[in-house]
Amino acid sequence: MAEPNPTPSAAPSGGSPLRPLSAQTATEMETLFKKLGEPAFRVTQLREFLFRRGIASLDEVTNLKKTLRAELAASAPLYDLRFVETTEGDDAVKWLWRATDGALVESVQIRVPERLTSCLSSQVGCAMGCVFCATGRDGFERNLRSHEIVEQYLQMWGRSKEPSSHVVFMGMGEPLHNYDEVLAAIRVLNAPPPEGVGIGARRITLSTVGLVPGIRRLANERLQLELAISLHAPDDATRRQLIPAARRYPIAEVMEAVREFSRTTRRRVTFEYVLLAGVNDSEEQARELGGLLQDLPCKVNLIPYNPVDDVAYRRPAIEDQERFKSIVERFHLTVTIRNSKGRSAAAACGQLRHRRNV
Repeated sequence: MAEPNPTPSAAPSGGSPLRPLSAQTATEMETLFKKLGEPAFRVTQLREFLFRRGIASLDEVTNLKKTLRAELAASAPLYDLRFVETTEGDDAVKWLWRATDGALVESVQIRVPERLTSCLSSQVGCAMGCVFCATGRDGFERNLRSHEIVEQYLQMWGRSKEPSSHVVFMGMGEPLHNYDEVLAAIRVLNAPPPEGVGIGARRITLSTVGLVPGIRRLANERLQLELAISLHAPDDATRRQLIPAARRYPIAEVMEAVREFSRTTRRRVTFEYVLLAGVNDSEEQARELGGLLQDLPCKVNLIPYNPVDDVAYRRPAIEDQERFKSIVERFHLTVTIRNSKGRSAAAACGQLRHRRNV
């Protein structure tokens, strides 16, 4: 569903030298309000709406007078990302945004019982090259800035009027390939209002293909967030075929970094495993996977492959999925088969992309 006339304050500014309000620190906002002849407490009033209530437009900031809202809109945009359209599917809504440089970004709101989750992108495209993933096949364009990441959450909230209780970095891009901007975004999402959104760290999940230096660095941040490793194979040969970037980091190195993360944070790690018929779903591979993970405090998410245009992979039959699961469970591991939400809207795992004609 497209929006015919986007709110002016939500669109990129026409040459404004100021960063969008979504990106400004309290100090920057105070300077802006001072230039407009307004007291410093206006900062708290604005941030109250931005981070506590969810807004799509400055028109909704009703604790500021209308003339001041107009002056703000003329001085700096509320957001950099411009809303393009939504696509609704089974328990998921995919959102498409256009950045100020024209780059396209997709995010997803995922609904499960008693929970709404925001799936955020960290890059325009992805350099990891996973052969079964639409984003990876489109190639890498650029990193998203921290405020462009946070804006995805804020705008989905502001436009749907439903705040998400959880955030997953499982959209476009490899989060640890854009470490500094992603971490800055996480801190804003985690910080209590009016400095941030106030989402608990344990409700934030970062998914990575296993960039070892990034995992170790993240462990030292001592954040209580959830870490998910996109493993997809129990052996290096198969994994390198599926994830070209894995050639740099053998599974043994990834596992060592994961153990360090788990020891330091005392958090249980999730391993994600996309099931591809005839590629990584054999009984022997299930036993190898169980043996690889059996000494770790972890859980395993098996994800039946979600179809991507021009990709010949298939998802295994349901009985083969269950057989794989039961074998891995013999190693005393918690295993679930995750049937991704949003397949009908091309919003499921591996289906987001940034090269489109809109």
